[in-house]
Amino acid sequence: MSQLETILLSNKHGMSAEVINFGARVKSIKFPTNGKVMDMTVSYPLAEDYLSDCFYLGATCGRVCNRISNSKFELDGQEYQLTKNENNNCLHGGVDNFSVRFWEVVNGSITASSVTLRLTSNDGDQGFPGTIKVSVTYELTDDNKLVIQYFANTDKSTPINLTHHSYFSLGENSCESLLLKVNASSFLELNESNLPTGKILNVEGSDFDFKIPASLGNRQQQTKDSSLRKMKGYDHCFIFDNNLLAQPKAQLISLDHNICMTVYTDQPAIQLYTGAYLTGECNPYQGVCLEAQNYPDAINFKHFPNSVLETYETYHQTIVFGFEAYNDKI
Repeated sequence: MSQLETILLSNKHGMSAEVINFGARVKSIKFPTNGKVMDMTVSYPLAEDYLSDCFYLGATCGRVCNRISNSKFELDGQEYQLTKNENNNCLHGGVDNFSVRFWEVVNGSITASSVTLRLTSNDGDQGFPGTIKVSVTYELTDDNKLVIQYFANTDKSTPINLTHHSYFSLGENSCESLLLKVNASSFLELNESNLPTGKILNVEGSDFDFKIPASLGNRQQQTKDSSLRKMKGYDHCFIFDNNLLAQPKAQLISLDHNICMTVYTDQPAIQLYTGAYLTGECNPYQGVCLEAQNYPDAINFKHFPNSVLETYETYHQTIVFGFEAYNDKI
């Protein structure tokens, strides 16, 4: 068994982030607000607790995050069968996915504010073609942003879709106490198996319209939407109006703790999951995931953005979580 490592990142304002090499996870993000330092995420007390986690807390998800229908796809005339770990589907990369592996901390990469971890996934891993070399760099900046950068190369055409899976609470007991804004005018329709049908729907006039900040709790508890009722909340993919990294894509707000978290990314979409099925040491709705990513099951829909990495390309995607006092935004 590989050795568990914890790397503490910090900045000059008293903000910190703990990174562990198991699953290239963020164990905690601590931000000073209202005179005290609070954890912004749902987290376990000890790094060792993550070894048995089944909820992807703080994890790097891949080779392909979210769901692939029927755990199979066709590429270059060949059909590939993947491992199944959510009924008949492949979730977050399969049974032995990136979140349950020990990543290597790159020698010389650790500074007071950044670290890089890397992983090799061999040809045939979980059924996927090609050997890919993946790295993730975490950097905590002095303007209170946690910057996450993913890089990957392959020796054979293969789908890839990496994301970050922290459950954000902003110090609240429930994400239903939080306000959410998402700069998305459309979202993906889901079928009975929580997989895209291929249809892209407009959010206007629905409980999926977060263009103006809205209470997650009010939306979920008062909804008349049949899919939200069946799923006990959100687990849906929203399509951004643009993929410019410099422009805010989503904001999560705690009025009680005077915190605004802003999400920046160059990814085309975000999966909103409100944690209805958290159990054990965690409680339902204790935190909300804002997983910036490509469209789920994109490999099986020709009209979805391309998810295939070619041998001559470098995969490079960025996700940024920025923290500040909410009253500074007003």
